[in-house]
Amino acid sequence: MSNRSGKKVDFNVADSGSASTNSRIVVRCEHNVPCVLKTSGTYTNPGRQFYDCPYWKDRKKTCRFFQWVESNDDETGSWTNEMGSIKNLEESLMLAERKAEKMKKENECLAEELSRLMLAHEVMAIRVKRLDDDVRIIRYMLIGAVFMNAILVVVLWRPESGM
Repeated sequence: MSNRSGKKVDFNVADSGSASTNSRIVVRCEHNVPCVLKTSGTYTNPGRQFYDCPYWKDRKKTCRFFQWVESNDDETGSWTNEMGSIKNLEESLMLAERKAEKMKKENECLAEELSRLMLAHEVMAIRVKRLDDDVRIIRYMLIGAVFMNAILVVVLWRPESGM
């Protein structure tokens, strides 16, 4: 089998007793160093297993060996990947449910605010109507006062006689 770089990967079986129960695959890098089986915790590959050289991050040793575990290499690899995907979906569902609950509460608050604003609008409309009525009454009173003034001027005005 070869890794991403196209180089041959050496799979040795380490036997520590009976081959049927304790056999496991030992993957070695290009420098014949046994690689470490790890599990990805990234968003894009949650729970997916891979092999990498223990010297991956060592600056003095520049081995960059990396190999995903394929389902035919390790029977639990695909199952672990599926479990990681399920976990990722469950987390996404929980986040979506929290967001929906938050939006529902926000919607309720907005509905209450809308009710208060509609009531305030009705109150203001009643006040405006009353003010319009008051202005109309004052206008009629003013017209009446001007008319009464005119009548008083006509009635009380007498031309001076030539005395």
